[in-house]
Order: sequence, then C-alpha cells, then structure tokens
Amino acid sequence: MATTGATEFIDLTTADKYLEEKWSKMVTAARDQNFVFAGHVNTEYRSELKKGQILRIQNKSHFTAQSKTINSAISFETVTETEATITISNYYYSAFALEDVIKPMVSVDQVNLYVPELGYALALQEDDNLAAFVDDFSQSVGTLGVELTYDNLVRGDQYLNDANAPQEERVLIISPAQKAGFLKLDQFIHKDYADIRKGLVGNWMGQYPIFVSTNVEGTNAAGHDNCMMHKSAIGHITQIEPTVKSYWDIDYFAAKFAALTTWGTSEIRDDHGVWMKGA
Repeated sequence: MATTGATEFIDLTTADKYLEEKWSKMVTAARDQNFVFAGHVNTEYRSELKKGQILRIQNKSHFTAQSKTINSAISFETVTETEATITISNYYYSAFALEDVIKPMVSVDQVNLYVPELGYALALQEDDNLAAFVDDFSQSVGTLGVELTYDNLVRGDQYLNDANAPQEERVLIISPAQKAGFLKLDQFIHKDYADIRKGLVGNWMGQYPIFVSTNVEGTNAAGHDNCMMHKSAIGHITQIEPTVKSYWDIDYFAAKFAALTTWGTSEIRDDHGVWMKGA
C-alpha cells in the first residue's frame, strides 16, 4: 500500500521485489596443482604391456674378476638374478551428468566448464599414487618438519653417485614449505632462482631441476616427503589413457560424461631415489 510522508522513499527495502541478480559467465575455478611426478619416472615399459596385467623385469648382475692361479682350473660364477614387477592394479574414473532441463536456465556452458575436470581428477590421482612411493626409498636424509640443509642435498647427491645413477634425468621435487627453506640458502637465491617456469624454481648444480608441488605428501606441521631421484627409480605404466566418453540418456534426459584410466607403478631401483625428509 502506498503511503505519504516526509521520510518515505522508494529504497532497497521497499523495492526489493524489483532488485535484479546476475550470474557472471566467468567462474572462480579451483587452482590447479603442479603434477610433476609423472614426468620424472621411467615410462619406457609401457610399450611392453599394451596387453596383459603384469610385466616382469629381470635384473642383470656384474661378474667379478678373479685372480688366476698358474696350473689350476678356473671357477665359474653362479648368478641368481632377481626381478621387479609392474602390475596394472590402479583403476580410476571420473564422471558427471548434465540434465537437459538446466541448460536454458544457466548462462555458463557447463559442458565446456566441467569436461576438462575429468582429466584433471584422474591426473591428480595418478600423481598422488606416484608421490606415495617417496617414503619407501630406503635411503633418506633430513628430519620431517625441519628445513633441509645444504649438507642434506650434498649427502643425497652422494647416495645417487654411490649407486652409479646416470648424471642426467635427476630431479628434486619439494613442497612449497621446503621451497621457502631453500630461499634462505645463498646457493639458490644468488643464481639458480633466476630460472622460473611452471613448478620449477631453480636448478641445483646445473644437474637437478627443482620442482615445487603441493602434491608432495605431508603437511606443513608434520613435514613433507620431498625427494631426490633419478627417473629410473620408479617404473610407471599407464595402460589406458584418460579419454572422455559421452552419451545422451533418454531415461534421464541427461548428457553423461566419463573418463577412465588404468596404471601400474613399482619401485625398480631403490638406490636411485632419496627420501628428503624436510619442511
């Protein structure tokens, strides 16, 4: 009912039935994590397990030179080899359905918005799985919850050198908390920190690219499972690459989208990895 008076106005309260709301066509998307583990493990076995579930990888030992005694028979070495296996035992999918009735009610194209999330979810799970292998390395340096020191890095490098790990294709993968610790060391801030790419914060000794990922296992309070390793430490086979499949379901009047991936992972060379316990 209309009223009159010196202090009566059409204001936000009285006009609330006419106030409009708008939804932006832009969204605030969750920040992506840096997936770095999958790019720094050995994936060369994939071609050998296009069919089948288990790949067996034989180890080959070196022989030992023996002193030859004059006028005596030689001895022959007996070698009992071991093997490593990679088993396809991880099966993951991601899926969503979009009902037809909501399409004219929203301004954001939800198919284009969410289809990329299917691949992201599977990549995150795969990276999680690989990150879990770090604390299985028998060689370790540092203390969980305490920033790694330069001496820790030198000792980790020595572990790999003692194992005759190839000099190329080594890597350091660390948490953001450990990155903060490295930025307190002169060896990083004076030179190496100038090389910044996605996830990469520097290069130690020109040999170890350093990647930062929030997917490193652990917490800021308890510490993180950082690692130094050569790619051959871990063998990884993705047997089914994530591929988005879709169909329209007449029973629900909905478009359905799903992606599946399968993989297997195994520690192949334990002495080619170092568990860098740190911040």
